[in-house]
Amino acid sequence: MKNFSTVWPRDMVFGRGALSQLGARAKALNVRRMLIVTDAGLVKCGLAENVARTLAKDGIESRIFGEVQPNPTMTEVRRGVALWRSESFEGLLALGGGSSMDAAKAIATTLLSGKEIVDQVTNGVDHLPGDPVPFFAVPTTSGTGSEATSAAMVKDDDGRKYLIRSLRCRPVLSVLDPEITASVPARMTAATGMDALIHAMGAYTNSSQHPIADVLALEAIRLVMENLPRAVQRGDDLDARENMMLASHLAGIAISCKGNDAVHGLSTPVESLLDVTHGESLSAILPHVVAFNIEARPDLYATIGRAIGAADRNASDQAAARALLERVTALRDEIGVSRALAPLGVKPDMIERLSELAENSRSTLINCRKMSRSDIQAMYQRML
Repeated sequence: MKNFSTVWPRDMVFGRGALSQLGARAKALNVRRMLIVTDAGLVKCGLAENVARTLAKDGIESRIFGEVQPNPTMTEVRRGVALWRSESFEGLLALGGGSSMDAAKAIATTLLSGKEIVDQVTNGVDHLPGDPVPFFAVPTTSGTGSEATSAAMVKDDDGRKYLIRSLRCRPVLSVLDPEITASVPARMTAATGMDALIHAMGAYTNSSQHPIADVLALEAIRLVMENLPRAVQRGDDLDARENMMLASHLAGIAISCKGNDAVHGLSTPVESLLDVTHGESLSAILPHVVAFNIEARPDLYATIGRAIGAADRNASDQAAARALLERVTALRDEIGVSRALAPLGVKPDMIERLSELAENSRSTLINCRKMSRSDIQAMYQRML
């Protein structure tokens, strides 16, 4: 018997040229002045200013806050909150990848709660009175699916990561325009694409129950396997870009419903201790966790393997699961993302601390196969 519940993301528009709808949609929600939260790269390339001009066509003024780092910190969140409070804004817009989304979500939860991040993590924010600020999202990469999730990750000054969750502070509107992603460099396309794949695989195989999310996760996996190599090799392949953006969104909904697995459980500690790209650390960890899980639950991975055509329908669960592992490992190697943790800066003397953090991660706890501290330590050692 299955027991589950679903809280869907709010409004979303998808398609080539969808960005042109942002201003009118925001104006309909009585937004006349927008704070755009983004990173220095999108400011430098002119995309942030392009979005500001798009808003201006519908009479919406904007201010660009372009200080978000690849792994956002509480310092940036505080600065964004201070800027919001010092001027008269009516809407908050996240423009970028997962980091900009996380920073903007944290700004929104802080404005609602008036509390520091640590207090938000401990006590939550959704029970508090008041209305969240109107929050919009325009993803510029296809990977995190953050526009569809309720979670945000923020670092403190010591590098420790804190996970905030809020259903109330999710975007009131997400605009998914694949044309925006056409200029994303190949390496970033590869890393973010692997993030989408790993979200979907983790959601499908973990111990949580949600049959609707399982359907979305399987479709996301299929889309990534068929389109990620093309998107990496030819950034102007808009069909591939479109399918990758859809895959990212579907995977984001899936993890919002079910959570992740131990791939994320072991990756987050690495990113807490080192300034590494999320998709790169995930890619180095993926095959090791899948190989570990296959020993106990080959059926889950076999279903994925058959669904993407990696194995014949009549193949045994073990054979189909192994075929999937070979296929995703080959994809990782083909697109050139990380194969090991040592090149990312992980050293043997970090393993004990990494294992301590990973063992208590919620993602590790809902992995389809239970992991002991010794299991995790041995796995980290092999990943080097």
